[in-house]
Amino acid sequence: MSQEDNQSVNMNKIISIINKAIKKCPQYEQSQNYLLESRKIVLFNEGLREQIFKCQDEIRLIQKELTQPSKKLRRKANEISKKYKCSNCDKKYGSEASLNLHCKIKHAFSETDSKTQIDHSFQI
Repeated sequence: MSQEDNQSVNMNKIISIINKAIKKCPQYEQSQNYLLESRKIVLFNEGLREQIFKCQDEIRLIQKELTQPSKKLRRKANEISKKYKCSNCDKKYGSEASLNLHCKIKHAFSETDSKTQIDHSFQI
């Protein structure tokens, strides 16, 4: 027996098995295109799978936002109480460090000078 004959015999066996299975199926209708229906189901399932993946991604993002602290909100300039006033000009600052930085940049005034002035001002 040649290879082509062997293949055709195998194909005939497969077809006969399928035909027997179809005959056993009580609701099989000749007019129904089952291949088309199965393709519709596959496409529908693929669409559902995509929606599931999108929902899972959204859930991961929400969980990430809930577990990780969000960016720290800074106070606005008008919300900061400015009690440190520059002795060289009329600017006010919220911290001594900010005042010292201003003095270094604008007045060429070093931090050590400001500390010594503060220390001298408190001496009796």
